[in-house]
Amino acid sequence: MLTKHLQRFSRRSNELPDAALVELVDVVFRALPPIAIMGVTMVGIGALLTIRTGDSLLLLVTLAGAAVSAARIALMLLYRRRRAASRPTASEARWWDRRYALGSFAFAALLGALNARALTAEAAVADVMLSPMLVTTLILAYGAGVVTRLSARPHICLGSVTLATIPTVAGFGMRALGAEGWYAQTVFATQAAVVGVFAMAGLGLVDDFYDTVRQQIVAKLDLAALAGRDHLTGLANRIRLQEKLEEAGAHLEQAGGLFALHYLDLDRFKEVNDNFGHITGDALLQAVAERLTQTVREGDTVARLGGDEFVIIQLGIQVAEEAELLGRRIVQAIGAPYDLGGRKIQIGVSGGVALAPRDGTRLEQLVSCADSALYRTKRKGRGERAFWGEEGAQLPRSVA
Repeated sequence: MLTKHLQRFSRRSNELPDAALVELVDVVFRALPPIAIMGVTMVGIGALLTIRTGDSLLLLVTLAGAAVSAARIALMLLYRRRRAASRPTASEARWWDRRYALGSFAFAALLGALNARALTAEAAVADVMLSPMLVTTLILAYGAGVVTRLSARPHICLGSVTLATIPTVAGFGMRALGAEGWYAQTVFATQAAVVGVFAMAGLGLVDDFYDTVRQQIVAKLDLAALAGRDHLTGLANRIRLQEKLEEAGAHLEQAGGLFALHYLDLDRFKEVNDNFGHITGDALLQAVAERLTQTVREGDTVARLGGDEFVIIQLGIQVAEEAELLGRRIVQAIGAPYDLGGRKIQIGVSGGVALAPRDGTRLEQLVSCADSALYRTKRKGRGERAFWGEEGAQLPRSVA
C-alpha cells in the first residue's frame, strides 16, 4: 500500500507543468527555520538521553543527526543563493528536489533510529518516564511539522513520516512487551497506537493539502501567463520581456558570453492595413508571430511591443556573427509570401540589434540602442539589419 501511494504521488509530480514544479520546489526550500529547529531539537534530546543512559549507539545516531541537519541547512542556503541569481529551470528544480528528498529521508531514518534506541536501551528501560515522554514529544512534533511543511511534495512527506514512525512504533511495541505488569504494557501499547494513528491521520490530509497548494500555484501561474502575453499573437508582452531579460542578465553574470536583442519593424505593414483592413492586418501579425517563433531556438524569447514592432532575445551566443545569422533567417522567414483569406501578401522586415553586456543589460538601454540601429537601417532602405555602434565602433564581428 505504501509503495502504491509513493508511486501515485511520484506520477502526479511528474505530470505537473514545469513552472508549477519549480514553484512547489521553491515552497519547500523556503522553510529553513523549521529544519534548523527540528535538527537542534533532535540533537538536544539525543544528547540528553545519551548523558542519561551512557549508550554509545545513541551517541552515534545523535552525531549522525547533527551532521545530516547541518548538510540540509547548507543545501537550503545554497538553493537560496541560486534562487537569488535567477529562477531555476525545471531540470534544476528536479535536481534540488532530489537532494532535498535524500536529506529528508536520511534525517527521518535517523530520528526513527534514535527513538527506537531510546525506548529499548537497557538504561532507558530502567528510566520509566523520561525516554517515552521525550520520544512521544519528538515524533509528534516532527510528524505535524512534516505534514504541514512538505504537503507540497507529497512523496517526500509520505516517505519521511514513514521512516520516522515505523521504528518509533516498533520501539514502543518492544517496550510494551518487555514491561512488567498489565498497566505498563497497556500504557506503552497505547503510545504505539497513538503515534501510528496520528501518523496515518496526518498522511490522510496530505492529499487535500497538496491539491490546495497545487491549484493555488497553477492559478497563480495562469494569471501571470495571461498578464505576460500579448492578447493578439500570444507572444510575450513587455512585462514578460522584462522578466526574461532579467533572467538573461543573471545568467550572463554566471556563465559569461553574450545575448542579443533584435528590435524588428515590419515593412509595408501599414499598406496592408490600409488596403485590406484591420482584420487582415491582425491575421498578418499572427502569421508573423508564428514564423518568428519557428525561426528562433528553444529558450529564446519572442515578444510583441505593440503595432508591428517585435523584439527577440537571443540567448547563449558567443560572437556577434550568431546574431547576424539569426537576423538573416528572420528576413528570409518574414519576407516569404503569406496566403491570408485567399490574398497573396508579401512584406519585409528591418531590424536593429544590440548586444549585452556591451550595450547594456537593462531593457530600456538595449531597446534604445537597437531602436537607434533600426532607425539607421530605415534610412538605408527596407529589409536591412544593423548593430548598434557599428558606425565608428569596433565590433567583435564581421558582417557579410
